[in-house]
Amino acid sequence: MARRRSSLASRIVLATVSVALLAAVATGVVAFQLVRQVAVAQTREVLRSTIQVVAAAPAGDRAALVRNLDRDRVRGIRVVLVRPGGRLTPASGGGVPSSAFTRLERTGSVSERVTARGRTLLVEGATISGSQAVVATQDFSLVRAANRRLVERLAVAVALGVLVAVAVGILVARLVSRPLRRAAASARELAGGRRGLTAARRAAGDDETRIAEVADIEQALASLDTALASSEGRQHEFLLSISHEIRTPLTAIRGYADALADGLVPQAALPTIGRTLVAETGRLEAFTRDLLELARLEADDFAIRPEPLDLVSVVVSAAEAWRARADALDVRIDVHAPMPVPVSTDPMRVRQLVDGLLENALRASPTGSVVSVDVTSVKDAPEPDPAGEGAQITVSDQGPGLTADDTVDAFERGVLHDRYLGGRKVGTGLGLSIAARLVARLGGTISAGRADDGGALFTVRLPGYRSGLEHDRVAR
Repeated sequence: MARRRSSLASRIVLATVSVALLAAVATGVVAFQLVRQVAVAQTREVLRSTIQVVAAAPAGDRAALVRNLDRDRVRGIRVVLVRPGGRLTPASGGGVPSSAFTRLERTGSVSERVTARGRTLLVEGATISGSQAVVATQDFSLVRAANRRLVERLAVAVALGVLVAVAVGILVARLVSRPLRRAAASARELAGGRRGLTAARRAAGDDETRIAEVADIEQALASLDTALASSEGRQHEFLLSISHEIRTPLTAIRGYADALADGLVPQAALPTIGRTLVAETGRLEAFTRDLLELARLEADDFAIRPEPLDLVSVVVSAAEAWRARADALDVRIDVHAPMPVPVSTDPMRVRQLVDGLLENALRASPTGSVVSVDVTSVKDAPEPDPAGEGAQITVSDQGPGLTADDTVDAFERGVLHDRYLGGRKVGTGLGLSIAARLVARLGGTISAGRADDGGALFTVRLPGYRSGLEHDRVAR
């Protein structure tokens, strides 16, 4: 059973409330201790002030003053005057334990909390003149009651603080999670196939946020939206191109097949029709093969098996294989490789790459022209690579060449095919795209440019092999 995930808003509220509760508990504990200490200190200060009032009175008026103060028990304060001879006013001693009077007689002052007859008292006493002394007490239960009232008020304040924290947490959670919920909704809409969300939100004035991280997410979604729209547009154009390329030979094959089935083809025309059918099926086969190869290159099951080899020998064998085709077109293939070039790569994939570039060059080459293939190490290349070892293959022709825009779009599948369809000889529109993906899988780079004589120039760079091969001249 899938575990239910909590929302960001609920987590923010929970975190805010938790912090508020922890802060409230900590504040309450500290405040309770402070309130209790302050209440006891204030009570002792009141008792000392009472003693000072008695001490400031004339000696003859002190007994009457003590009796009056002792009658005022609203605040629970009892006052006892110790007169010469140890007599007390009032005579009951105000419930003060005898131990307090003993300590007062011995030290001249007393300040303590004592328990007598089941009651806890705060006791303050001092000698005021001669043998007279004053003792003031207060029942500690009254101090506790005052503390309880303060604690109740403090608890109310803490509860209000927690409620405010919850309200602020909910508000913050909504403010933070709202753009995230909007981003999630945008992602779901993108997954559902909707495009152009960025433009729609800008038109609605809904694309601004004050949170940098959320702005980054929205910017990433906007980039994804644009990339998906562009990719799907290219895929749509690619599918249209494929449909056109497949429909043309199929139409020819179907037309001749219908004519053969109806017996409308004369015997003398059969060889011509047969050659036409072979050519059209060859086009379909090449197109299907390119599509399959491109799909494999873009999948994860396209295996690369590197091994030490001489790159020159691979290029030379490819040139020999294409020489018959070149002779039929009256085009010469020249390979320039002064010495072996050791690399560590997949020989079959390199051969596939060179075959593709030679086929592309021969297609564009006019009669009597030359296709040049140069193989060098990177350090011996016209533009050396300071990174170190490696190999370079260049394939150039003397055809119409590439414009500046062509060099940018050369490896985008179908772009040059659609651009020059009907204007000059074009292939399936997939060959250069396959070459680019092959080079990338081999760990190298490929670029397009113009040759010195105006034709197309393709440069491939592959990683090197440091242990090397014997530098023997290759016989060709």
